[in-house]
Amino acid sequence: MIFVKKSTSFILTVSINLTLIYLIILLIIFSLFSTPAAAKNYQPEISGSFESGDKLYTDPGILEGDEDQVVDYYRYDKQWLRYRQQLAVGEYYYLKVQRQQRIYEQSETYDNLNLETEANYTFYLNDKLRSRFKLLLRDKDYLEAESKDYQLARLQYTLQYELNEKHDYELILQRQWTEYEITPEDDYRLNRISLKWGWDLSERLDLDTKIQFDQQLNDQNSGRTDKSGRKISFKFRYKL
Repeated sequence: MIFVKKSTSFILTVSINLTLIYLIILLIIFSLFSTPAAAKNYQPEISGSFESGDKLYTDPGILEGDEDQVVDYYRYDKQWLRYRQQLAVGEYYYLKVQRQQRIYEQSETYDNLNLETEANYTFYLNDKLRSRFKLLLRDKDYLEAESKDYQLARLQYTLQYELNEKHDYELILQRQWTEYEITPEDDYRLNRISLKWGWDLSERLDLDTKIQFDQQLNDQNSGRTDKSGRKISFKFRYKL
């Protein structure tokens, strides 16, 4: 029964992911045909990054020889590659792939390989209103703890409105699906709505207020309670 449920859930997730990908592809194709003259003025670009390093955890307790005790140590490497095409002023799309791996010396259950694909399409609806679609697909594989392996799909829509030189607004609608390979009862969906208001009070002082609502819906067989939350934040920046 678990296998049947997992197969059905997997097929549903793949279907949703493909639908989202097709939606963004259609938007990109539409933009290419709707602004052919403008697109010719921009050259596509490819960017990327390759990095590697390590981190050492030590206990600063009093030890013989006044040496710190090594608690844990891990190595990591991260690479990403992005293709970006500008279509017009304020209108572009990009596709980004990323790979990241961490290998621990002691906490082997945290060893993981993270693969991500991100697609973004941003365009202006009019002179003051800009719209953005973003799709993120993630496959996280824990090398020594398969029960934590999961796949994630996140679709985000952003609407930005510039009222005037002093006031601007941003609305974000986000939907996320998370599925676990070994423990499907841990599957959940996350819905998020946030509204941000930016206010340039003066040449030196900028204010940002954000209200965010979250809702996590768990699998019916998980036995866990659904979660909801609210967050209000206030930020300022003052130039001395």
